[in-house]
Amino acid sequence: MRFLVLLLLFSLNAHGELRKLTQKDFGANSVSLTPDLTADADASNAWNRYGVFLSSYPSGSPVVRPWSPPCVVCILPSIYGLITNQTTENQAGSVLVVDSRFPMKKLGLSLVGAKPALQISIRAESPTGDLIGTLTEAVDEKGAFLGFEGLDSQPISKVTIDYHSAETPEQLLGVTIESASPPRFETVLPQIAHARLGADLSLRTTISIVNLSNTTARGEIRFFTPAGNGLAVPFEGLAVPGDIAPFVLGSSRQFVTTGNSGLAGYARVVSDAPVQTIAHFQMIENNRVVAETAVPSVEGRFTVVGSYNRDVPTSGTVGPPPEPAVVNTALAIVNTSDKPASVSFHLREEQGWSREEFLSLAPGEQLARFISEIFDGLQDTRGTLKVFSSQPVAAILIKTVNGLPISILPLGSMED
Repeated sequence: MRFLVLLLLFSLNAHGELRKLTQKDFGANSVSLTPDLTADADASNAWNRYGVFLSSYPSGSPVVRPWSPPCVVCILPSIYGLITNQTTENQAGSVLVVDSRFPMKKLGLSLVGAKPALQISIRAESPTGDLIGTLTEAVDEKGAFLGFEGLDSQPISKVTIDYHSAETPEQLLGVTIESASPPRFETVLPQIAHARLGADLSLRTTISIVNLSNTTARGEIRFFTPAGNGLAVPFEGLAVPGDIAPFVLGSSRQFVTTGNSGLAGYARVVSDAPVQTIAHFQMIENNRVVAETAVPSVEGRFTVVGSYNRDVPTSGTVGPPPEPAVVNTALAIVNTSDKPASVSFHLREEQGWSREEFLSLAPGEQLARFISEIFDGLQDTRGTLKVFSSQPVAAILIKTVNGLPISILPLGSMED
């Protein structure tokens, strides 16, 4: 029996430890995150786009403080954002917690301690809440990088940092995360278009991409027809291979369609770092931009809501009237999944009456219609449109005057 107990303990220890890593042990799939926040900002959601959240337990909050590393000869001051576990309760009894929505293969922590050095501890847990292992490390006021992974590549989803100090709070300069595959961020531009409207008048779409991270963003814009097939888009001064426009982004970049022929569809933006993508719909007259409206890309949601209005004035004036302003609202919606979507549209008018319509969208299919086309026989009215779908959809509402877009807005959602 004693031999059996020892064998069980050995097995538990063998699978319940962490292996230390250096910065060189992190590969191409790793991402380094730092708190690009102002001093005194709450850092709880600083990295939520990567599925990483910070918290203080059992009390306090992670707050950004300015920090300058100690140096012998400082030519230029270097100030960094330092996430500090701030609590008004017992500092020694509070810890800093790193939670990841997506389990990590490897994790690196850039920590700052005190003088003399503190003996700190790290506790890592699996997605099921089981202990993977613990580490201890001496960290002084100059800081240290502590990387680790679970034995047998056990995924890590939660890490607790404890300084065991009543004077020095847990202090985090940044984290390095590595998953089994690179992070993937995807948003959708539910409508892109360009067309020749007259001899000197055309409509074109300019796509702007802005890197939201402090790392290089690599990705591509993929263009599709309404049926979900690949769509070749001509750009000014750029040779795009087929229906895909790749990008390597340090800060920002623009893709401008030529607007020389009729084209309509949508685009997906896929990247390994968070980016903001905006579609600018521009009216071009004699090679000059005379009007523009824009909309940011959106993520797939199961339930979205927005407002609409339709106003077709009747002629009742004496003499030749000016061209009437026909106000209408169009919907562009894309099934972002690889499965068919059953979609229901609920229209509620300001005066209280409501209508409902249903349709199906194939995988990757786009629908671009005026609200009055979805709801046949709809009269002049205004109200709220709610969309419920069995699969995630990306949707925008386009307000038009005499058929031309004047404002475009993404539909809202309670989904995060």
